[in-house]
Amino acid sequence: MPVRQPEHPATRMHQEAGEAAAMIARQQQRNSALVGQIAAKVRDVAPKLILTCARGSSDHVATYGKYLFETRLGLPVCSFAPSVASLYAAPADLREAVFIAISQSGRSPDLLSASRAAKAGGAYVVAVVNDEASPLAGLADDVLPIDAGEELSVAATKSCIGSMAALYHLCTHLCAERGGEQAMSAALADLPGTLSQAWSLDWPQALAPLLDSRQALVLSRGIGLAAAQEAALKLKETCTIQAEGFSAAEVRHGPMTIVGKGFPVIAIATFDASQESIDSVSREFLERGARVLVAGEPVDGAVCLPVPRAPDSNLQPLVFLQAFYKFANSLSLQRGLDPDRPKSLRKVTETV
Repeated sequence: MPVRQPEHPATRMHQEAGEAAAMIARQQQRNSALVGQIAAKVRDVAPKLILTCARGSSDHVATYGKYLFETRLGLPVCSFAPSVASLYAAPADLREAVFIAISQSGRSPDLLSASRAAKAGGAYVVAVVNDEASPLAGLADDVLPIDAGEELSVAATKSCIGSMAALYHLCTHLCAERGGEQAMSAALADLPGTLSQAWSLDWPQALAPLLDSRQALVLSRGIGLAAAQEAALKLKETCTIQAEGFSAAEVRHGPMTIVGKGFPVIAIATFDASQESIDSVSREFLERGARVLVAGEPVDGAVCLPVPRAPDSNLQPLVFLQAFYKFANSLSLQRGLDPDRPKSLRKVTETV
């Protein structure tokens, strides 16, 4: 199949993803006082742990929050399985926990069941949600709005980036007693500009390796793992590529055996302590003959996909995703698909 230059017609996915920079600027201004109030309540709880609850792209946001809160606050972050409440009705003692439910729609029955169970168990429940009139927003102790506006494309884009930014904003205030708050606040203020830079980029060199592919691996590590998971999901949703997101450490525990000559691998830079690990695996895959695409600093033999450096390495996943969403939209179209209407999927998935 011949490779054309990237296409960017007026798909909903392209339009909505392109709104992320302006959305983040609006979100920061709107949530400024509110984030401080929520942070004060978290400190009053003096939690022993943070629990997250989410599905789909929102669960990738939860992965992002795990690495962010654990590295910046020193608090363990665990994923609460919604079925523990919705199917098994198992009670939980969460009196020393902060429970963060993350959702674009705020309407999935199992997420609502889990949030009710968390409140009954004594947790302080915060809803990171886009639909502020949703049932989830109504039952939470406090709501941290994503403020992404209407998102109609089945593939979540701006709401995912917005959810990550909201968690970073909260973490910024929670870091006040540990130091680093001013640097994080400055980085967050600079984020919209960096997202705009990322959105201006095209990756035509990435089209050929993925145009006819049925499978792919997406790699990163640490804070970047969330971006790898999200990028893999978008390749599934919009491009019908069986892509899997892995940690550069975890991929050595079996998955790398499927990678051989010509197999496409996307490696996402983090520009932090995990970078050498990511580069090492990329070089190993190159030696196997894989077609490695590196989003970040060049690696000899790999295709380099330009991505601006985030003002804080903890914001790098957001910057990568902003560029990647534009690419995924174009790849979907070139594969003869409609990124706005993935087969067998709906915008709001209601899981019991």
